[in-house]
Amino acid sequence: MFDSLMQALSAETLLTPLMLSAVAIYFVAGVIKGMLGIGFPTAAVSLLAQVTDARTAISLVVIPMVVTNAWQVWRSRRVSWVLKSFWLLLVVMLVLTALFSQVSVLVPVALLTGVLGLIVTVYSASSLYRPIFFIPDRLDRIAQVTAGVSAGIMAGLVGVWAPPILIYLNARRISKEAFVATTGVLMCLGSIVLFTGYVKAGLIGGSIMVMSSLLLVPSLLGFSSGEWIRHRMSAKRFERVLLWFFLIMGLNLIRRAFI
Repeated sequence: MFDSLMQALSAETLLTPLMLSAVAIYFVAGVIKGMLGIGFPTAAVSLLAQVTDARTAISLVVIPMVVTNAWQVWRSRRVSWVLKSFWLLLVVMLVLTALFSQVSVLVPVALLTGVLGLIVTVYSASSLYRPIFFIPDRLDRIAQVTAGVSAGIMAGLVGVWAPPILIYLNARRISKEAFVATTGVLMCLGSIVLFTGYVKAGLIGGSIMVMSSLLLVPSLLGFSSGEWIRHRMSAKRFERVLLWFFLIMGLNLIRRAFI
């Protein structure tokens, strides 16, 4: 065990093109996470998949995702409000994440990824040029269940769950800081469940765990930089940047479905 760990930490292993690329990619993903409160796994997996296989990219992102989300929760100081307001979405999402993470290695996800990409692209593109639709209080429980089901299935199968939550929270018209606090709690708990599911499914081994843990450093440095940017953004600019990011993400998901 010790010999395997030392081998994983050797200079030859750490100074590979994959690891050097991952350091830069995880810093960028951390900036996005700190600035918008979401998007870390999407950015990290999408970019890292250009230099390695998709399964490795997904496995490497889990530990930094857990820690950056936990850091976001600690910084927000609004855990009790989030749990009280969105407990139904959270429960549904966590249950389905746990279930679908166990069958993720068996399910072809190209069609699901393409459909999600199309939905996100249409939503974000249309929202940039017209007001985002509004969900009234009387429909909130139905909306939370719908968002939780969509996010849980996508999280378990492909490790991406932000789009349904983004659509739901934007439609509820919550403030910038409330948005970041809510996504932090939802993503933190969801990423813990996803990490557990991936370990049980055998997707995270010793070397992957070591590399993933080392990538915490650029991830947290990027997060701090992104947080500094967010505090200097207006609410309107925050919304526009968020929608542009998801437009790009949606187009990238469509691309991934065909490659």
